[in-house]
Amino acid sequence: MPRRRYRDVNLQFMRTACLTKVLVLSIALAGLVSTAVYADTSREYRLKAAYLLNFARFVYWPTESFLSETDTFKICVYGESRFGENLNHLLSKKVQGRSIRIIYKDDLRNISECHILFVSESDKASYYKVASEVPRNVLTVSDVEGFSSEGGMIEFIRVDNKIKFEINVTQSIKSGIKFRSQLLEVAEKLR
Repeated sequence: MPRRRYRDVNLQFMRTACLTKVLVLSIALAGLVSTAVYADTSREYRLKAAYLLNFARFVYWPTESFLSETDTFKICVYGESRFGENLNHLLSKKVQGRSIRIIYKDDLRNISECHILFVSESDKASYYKVASEVPRNVLTVSDVEGFSSEGGMIEFIRVDNKIKFEINVTQSIKSGIKFRSQLLEVAEKLR
């Protein structure tokens, strides 16, 4: 009897040790996956931030878009930002000789101060309610699916696991935004 009891205790110990190892390994893998997802998201939004800078540089901005010769170029983010620190890298850059300022908006009041308005997924419903009220000369950009078909000007899309964009030229022209031909040539789709 004692020998069988020893074997049962040993077997139970081995099962517990094995389950512990599986649990620890699962937690470690979950951490790696979430880190990889975070890294992918960070890389994705670093690329989108670079696109925003290039959009700014490849638009003919009407002079009435700026209050003065020294007015800053304002990129506004409406809703929950997934850019993290990626937009801060733009602060050392210039658009038409103007410094860049990043503004985070919780509501759509005073968006006439924005040159580019990025609409995040978290606030797409409230944006669509007032989309027709976006002032002229404000370039609207988003990664919300269907954004450009719903009146937005530039929508980030995924094509073969790459970040691309489509441009709603019709809406842009109505808003006084004109794109340089180089930007139109690299767009995945024009509406």
